[in-house]
Amino acid sequence: MTDADLVHLEKFFGDYTQRFADTAGRLHPMQQLKAEHSRHVAATAALILAAEQWPELARRRGMACAWLHDIGRFAQFAEYGMFEDSKSINHATRGVTVLRTEGVLDALTPDTREIILVAVGCHNMRDLAPTLAAAHAPFVHLVRDADKLDIFRVFEDAVRADHLTKHPEIAWSLPVDGAVSPEVLAAVATGQTVSYQLVRTVCDFVMIQVGWISQQLYSDAALALACERGALAFRESFVLQIDNSPAVRACFAATHRTVEERLRLARPHRNEPKQPPKNTD
Repeated sequence: MTDADLVHLEKFFGDYTQRFADTAGRLHPMQQLKAEHSRHVAATAALILAAEQWPELARRRGMACAWLHDIGRFAQFAEYGMFEDSKSINHATRGVTVLRTEGVLDALTPDTREIILVAVGCHNMRDLAPTLAAAHAPFVHLVRDADKLDIFRVFEDAVRADHLTKHPEIAWSLPVDGAVSPEVLAAVATGQTVSYQLVRTVCDFVMIQVGWISQQLYSDAALALACERGALAFRESFVLQIDNSPAVRACFAATHRTVEERLRLARPHRNEPKQPPKNTD
């Protein structure tokens, strides 16, 4: 995969998303949000790749995965008017279908095509399959980390701009003033992934993200970026304004300790390469 191939895929992303624009060339605000999200995910992936010192071919492949990870979101919103996969379609699966149907990956090597398709298809899974191939895993983890980091930004921007009222679909149209559900709190406190079926309030939605920070960011570089951007502090402030119960406070205190300990252990090795994928074609 060459730099020219990557430029071609970035151009495809822009051209494809514009198919969903109105006659004035404007995307629906929610589709525009996803277009901007994809650009931010690519920028964040570039920071992780640089921190982990991936070789050039792997870097280009990783950037392609980041740019294309949410390509299925645009048809999803056009057809269903929402981003909730459980009530519409699996947007990652639709993304794979789009890439295959459009033939945009056909000129790439089979290995590169498969890496991109697997990363797009797996990026939204709650838990990754143990059978995930070692050759694909670094790219899947890269996209999942960069995606989560920008989901943090999207939510924070929505709160600061008071967009949760105007565009409640950003947080799945959940009630904004409800407390954390006991089942969600228990899962986060014990380091378990949260079933989306348990989510009943915006606080639950936010606590899922707290669980991501403490347990699901794969790379130390991604966790360091989350901390530099104040992701945990923002969510703690948001939730405690609504639910200041002792159990919620204890969960946040434990999360801070977990994050601080992981960063402490990672710090001596922060500048060492993370054994990224080797250049193979």
